[in-house]
Parts: sequence; C-alpha cells; structure tokens
Amino acid sequence: MRFSGIVGGDEIRTMPMASRSILRLSWLAPNLILSVGAALVILVFDDAIERFATLAMLLPVVANVSGCSGNQSVAVSIRELSLGIIQPQDFMRVLRQELFLGMANGAVLGVILGALTYLIAKKSGLGIVVGIALALNTTVAVLLGAAIPLLLKRVGIDPAAGAAPMLTTIVDMCGFIFILGLVSTFLM
Repeated sequence: MRFSGIVGGDEIRTMPMASRSILRLSWLAPNLILSVGAALVILVFDDAIERFATLAMLLPVVANVSGCSGNQSVAVSIRELSLGIIQPQDFMRVLRQELFLGMANGAVLGVILGALTYLIAKKSGLGIVVGIALALNTTVAVLLGAAIPLLLKRVGIDPAAGAAPMLTTIVDMCGFIFILGLVSTFLM
C-alpha cells in the first residue's frame, strides 16, 4: 500500500490532508510522467494517425483490452502468491503457462477486433494489422501480468500495490508501438 501512496485502512482519513496528498502523489506523479511518455509514442507516428483516422479510436481499444487481459494475469499471480501456490523462483514456469494462454486469447481477440475494424473502416489491411497488434499486445500483457507480481515480491515490494499500475503504463506503451509501428511498416 505504501508503494502506491496509500498508508492503508481508515487511519489515512485521520491524517492531515497535505500528508495524504503527498503520499498519494508520490505514486501518481511518476505514473503521470510515464503515461505522457507512452502518449509521446503517438507523436512519433503522427503520419499514420493522419492517414488512418480510425486509429485514434482503436488505440484506446487495444490498450484497454490487452490491459484487462494483463490485469487478469496479475490477479491470478497475486492470488497464487498469497496462497503459497507459487513463489518468485517459479518465474519461468509461470511465464510458460501464461504464454500459451496469452497467445490463444490474443488470437481470438485480434480476430474479433480485426473484423470490427474492417466493418468500421472498410480497409482489410488495417483490420489485419490492428488484429495482429492486439494479439501481440495481449500476449505481452499476460506475460507481464504474470511476471510483475513475482518480480515485485522478489525485491520486497507488495505486488498488490504496484503490479497493476506498472502493467497498465507498460502495456499502453507497447500497444501504441505495436499498432502504430505495424501500420507504418505495412500500410504506409
């Protein structure tokens, strides 16, 4: 809880507001800076956005869906850690198991989003590239979602506090790179 800037429980409400604010901002301010970094990825690919305006709608979809997939993996890892089913040294076994799940779910989600993209934009190439980007990003998100709690636990940080915020920022950045990079490489 301290990692995310929340001391915990009801006692935080009894603290002075300035202290509460500083504790929360200690996590939120760095996260803001990292989120701006993720958004700056979009500027690198502004030509792709200009050429395919539909991408402006699809970027948050790819980030959200793969982020949700990663958060499911975070929840499973944290639950298994808390129940003693896994330990940080099980890192490679956990990644192997999650890799295939991420690839399978990513493929299904990618096909669905690719088809929806084609229906919306009437561009088959864009649908294919967007579907591939979602499939890749979902796989990465699931792997990170499994790995981050184990890594945090290994270095002595409560995984329940920091895993989801870390995952979200990284997955957003990767999703933007995948979708915009693939569009720039194959469609421009």
